[in-house]
Amino acid sequence: MLPKLLDFIFPRICVGCGDWGFDLCPDCLNKIKVHRKKIISPKPLDGIISIFEYSGIIEKIIKEIKFEFIYDRYTELIELALACLGEDKNFTNNFDSKMILVPVPLHPSRQRWRGFNQSELLGKCLAKKLGVKIAPHLLQRIKNTQTQSLLKKEDRQKNIQNAFIINPNFPRSIIHNSCFILFDDIWTTGSTMAECAKVLKQNNAKFIWGVTLAG
Repeated sequence: MLPKLLDFIFPRICVGCGDWGFDLCPDCLNKIKVHRKKIISPKPLDGIISIFEYSGIIEKIIKEIKFEFIYDRYTELIELALACLGEDKNFTNNFDSKMILVPVPLHPSRQRWRGFNQSELLGKCLAKKLGVKIAPHLLQRIKNTQTQSLLKKEDRQKNIQNAFIINPNFPRSIIHNSCFILFDDIWTTGSTMAECAKVLKQNNAKFIWGVTLAG
């Protein structure tokens, strides 16, 4: 009775078309494009999967979470992402329940302004669904970089260089010979994830699989 009452007071509205009763109606779900292009993994990532095309409804949802702080839509988005991951043989063949999911961190000043890290928020939900541990504070962002998407391709790597360190409160033994899922919301050139992976590999991480929601 209570869920129906809450739906009446706070009606669910489809993010795509505005239809009532859905976060994403069946028609809009069918319009979501799964990423089909093969992405070459930048070193030192051992593999990469970007699940959806960053366009249409997916772009709208991610921007709502990231810039408008509307983060009640992420559960259904993660459910859909999980279904797509299950169909990717490259991912499933390399998946291990002992993997540790590490969200790409924000700089503290940016996280204070936003109030949350969208990659951590989405990553916690994904880790729970996958049944893996999450280490949201294993990496720290010590350089308040410019927004990567606003820079030219050749400037992104320089912008993000030396931006991350291992949290000194974490023992290095957690990383040694461990396998990781490095998670972020959007893939552009891969410079940010490559820089995070470099820090983990420098501390003897065994295997790092990059996963992004869109690209």
